[in-house]
Amino acid sequence: MTKKILIIEDDKSVAQLVSTYFLNEKWNVNVIHNGEDGLENAYENSYDLIVLDLMLPKLSGLEFIKEYRLEFNTPVIMLTARITEIDIVKGLDLGADDYVTKPFSPRELVSRVKAVFRRIEKQNLFAERKSIQIKNLNIDIDLQKVKINDKKIDLTPKEFEILKNLCSYPGKIYSRQEIIDTSFGMDFDGFDRTIDTHIANLRKKLRIADNHYEYIESVYGLGYRLIDEE
Repeated sequence: MTKKILIIEDDKSVAQLVSTYFLNEKWNVNVIHNGEDGLENAYENSYDLIVLDLMLPKLSGLEFIKEYRLEFNTPVIMLTARITEIDIVKGLDLGADDYVTKPFSPRELVSRVKAVFRRIEKQNLFAERKSIQIKNLNIDIDLQKVKINDKKIDLTPKEFEILKNLCSYPGKIYSRQEIIDTSFGMDFDGFDRTIDTHIANLRKKLRIADNHYEYIESVYGLGYRLIDEE
């Protein structure tokens, strides 16, 4: 099925360039030049992905994500000219799936979009399964057991939840706040850095069991992701 993508970008030359590359991929494209109209259009139409500039007139990209995520889980890739990490972290915390920093190569953006589509396909497959297999790692969802090369790995309940959620969307960067929301919920009463300790312990256990692969990657200043390289 042909993918349908919404581009929300106030710079018309950038929007035209991105649109041209997307059309070359045989994707259907719609372009909006401000956040307010973009949000209205996104509510009224169904899209497979949204490419969203953060610096938009009428409604900022961050405000767009905050409002849009109340109703929809369509993947969002942020375009940002800002070099500070705080805006990227805010966007990821609000539910963006990835980001590209301006100036960028249109080919890189196309690759990012394809990567998101692949992740969604994997996520949909995982949702239907009772187990997840990534490289030598196997997670039994129902029994809450983890094995590497058929050898059981003893994880705490929170370590299991973190690993399961990272594996449900391979390659996606999860900020510390997202990990708290998906793995701890209302039970969490610690600090963000507590997540780093859980991740460090989890990575150590996985590394001891399988030193051929590094399953969890730290993305400086942003969070963590499960490495999805084939």
